[in-house]
Order: sequence, then structure tokens, then C-alpha cells
Amino acid sequence: MDRALKTKFAIYSVCFVNLMYMLPAVAVSGMVAAFPQAGENTVLLVLTLPNLTSIPGLLAVPALERRFSQKQLTAAALAASFACGALSLVFHAVLPLLIALSALLGIAYGMTSTLFPLLVSGHFSGAERSQVMGVASGMLQLGRVAAVLVGGALAGFGWYHIYWCFALVLAALLAAAFWLPRAPETQAGDQAGPEADRWDKPATAGLAAVGFCFAALYFITSTHLSLYIEGNGLGTAAMTGALTALGSVLSGILAAMYGRLRRFTGPYTFALALLLLGAGYVLAALRVTVLGAVVCICGASMGMALFSPCLMLGFARCAGGRHLPTVTALVLTIVNVGYFVSPYLTGALGALLQGSGAAPVFLAAGLLALAGAAFLAARAAWKR
Repeated sequence: MDRALKTKFAIYSVCFVNLMYMLPAVAVSGMVAAFPQAGENTVLLVLTLPNLTSIPGLLAVPALERRFSQKQLTAAALAASFACGALSLVFHAVLPLLIALSALLGIAYGMTSTLFPLLVSGHFSGAERSQVMGVASGMLQLGRVAAVLVGGALAGFGWYHIYWCFALVLAALLAAAFWLPRAPETQAGDQAGPEADRWDKPATAGLAAVGFCFAALYFITSTHLSLYIEGNGLGTAAMTGALTALGSVLSGILAAMYGRLRRFTGPYTFALALLLLGAGYVLAALRVTVLGAVVCICGASMGMALFSPCLMLGFARCAGGRHLPTVTALVLTIVNVGYFVSPYLTGALGALLQGSGAAPVFLAAGLLALAGAAFLAARAAWKR
């Protein structure tokens, strides 16, 4: 196996386990039953806290890069993630410790989320960079599906057995330790000299704004899809899980093809991502059926398949050299804030339509997504 292939495999391994912090989602009922005196909201901190503590991890990478290599930081983050999973398995009966370990897991997740686009930008350039970033983004979704499926099966033997899945993190750690080069082989911005050490702040602000908007609109597939299906009597939680897995697989496959798709979408990629997202939402809201749910998740998944690698590649277009880690961390922080405020923002907008249930939320989010797509398409056309 040549060096470039080893580097790709190591990066893909990091991405495959990057969403492992979401694993407790498949065992919420078992966790709540295991700690009846704690209260549901307290138990759910094990699942929700990493979204908040990921922000320090995101922002820490630019400072840590001044003293440590990307390979060292990646290995350290994966080691911390594996340790959190292993300790959670051993001390699964101690809820305060589980919550604390969940917080540490969020920091590790924030670090790897910042590092993997830096690794792709640092070791690959041109068309190959787009191809690798697409496959890496696909691995994020496929890894999530694998963890949910395996974790769900293990939870049948006891909810805490989900933490055995962190053995995959150990495998990714070994791949990173042995196969990641210590230093980048190319300049992050594809330039040499002082010009490579650049920071286009208006472009960074625009990228962060698009990322925030897409994240805030996309995340309702996690918060409201079950309400759409179960609240309207269309199916059970099993159907919600099956459609979520279907969407993740579809997103992973399309993201892996991003390098080829980008040749056709060009500067309209973000606009197309919002168009697919918005169209799926609006159609689902207008016809509340099982088919509507399928259209909804497929539209959102196709949008994410275009959005995620396009966002990651946008970092290198906004900055280079010493500024690239800072830009990556800042933009991803804004995106995570978008995920966090999503249910509150879209819920408030859905209430303005004076409806009940999840359909008005999807309709409001869909209309906003379509408006955003039209704006971005017009902006891209004007720039050309």
C-alpha cells in the first residue's frame, strides 16, 4: 500500500468513527430505566452534552497546532474518545461519571471534526482533494449508520453494551498512528510563500452564514422526523429508525461521489443543496404520508451529501497557512450553534403558520431553504 493510499485510509477511518458520540441515542429508554431517580433530562445529558462541549475542542485545535502536529492531535483525540468509551462501559452504573465522560467525548469529537478537513486540505490538492473530501464526508454518515445498527443490536443485551462499539475507535487510532504522515505534503492553500498565509474574512463570514442556515434547517430531520411519522400515525419508532438509516446510507453514497458531482454543480453546489432540502420538506408538509416522509429524508440526505464536502473544501478557499485551522474551527463552531438552535428556531417559525404537529415546521423550514437556494443561485450567477 503506497503512502497516499495509507493516508486516505487513515483519514477515512477517523471520519468513520467521528460521530460515535451519538451512540447513546439508540439506548435512551434503557438509560432512563437504569437511572429512575435521576430524571429524564439529566440522563439525556449523556447524549446532548457533547454538542456543547465540542465547541472548546473545535477552538482548541488552532492553538494546539502551534506545538503539536496534526497527526499527534488526531491520535490524542482518538485516544481520549476510546478511553471515554471504555470507562463508560466499565462504570456504566455511575451516572455522574457517564455525564463527565460524555463531556470529554464532546471535546474529542470537536477536535477530530476540525482536524479531518485540515488533513485532507494538507495532504491533497486539486481534483483529488475534492474526491477525498467527498469520500470522507460519506464515511461520516456510513459510520453513523454502522454504529447505530451495531449499537442497537448490542443494546438488546443491556443498554451499556453499546460502548463496545468504541473498539472501532481503537482501530481508527491505530490507523492514524501508523499511516498518517507527520507533516502535510502540500500547502493547504495550494500556494507557496507569503500568499499562502492568507485569510479572506468576508468569504469566511459568508461560509459560516451558509453553514449556520443549512445546519439549522437540516437538523429537524433529527428532532421532528419521529414526530412527523409517529405523531401522524404513519408508523412506529422502527420506521423512523429505518428511514434515518436509509437517509444516512444515501447521503454517504452520494457524498463519496462528490468529486464527480462537483463538476456539474460548480458554484451552485450550496444552492442545489438547499433546493433539495427545501423541496423535500415542502412536499412532505403538503402531503403527510409515508411517501412524504421518504421524500423528506431523501431530499435532506441528498442536500447534506452536497453541503458537507462543499463546506469542508470551502475552508481552504477562505484561508491558508497558519490561518486555516482558525477558520476551520470558527466556521464549524457556527455550524454547531446552528444545530443547537435548530429546534427552537424552526419551531417558532412553524408556530407562525398556525398549524400543529411537525408538518408546519417542515413547511416553514422548506420555504426558508428554497428562498436561500434562490438567493445563493442568484449570487453565484452574478459573480460569474
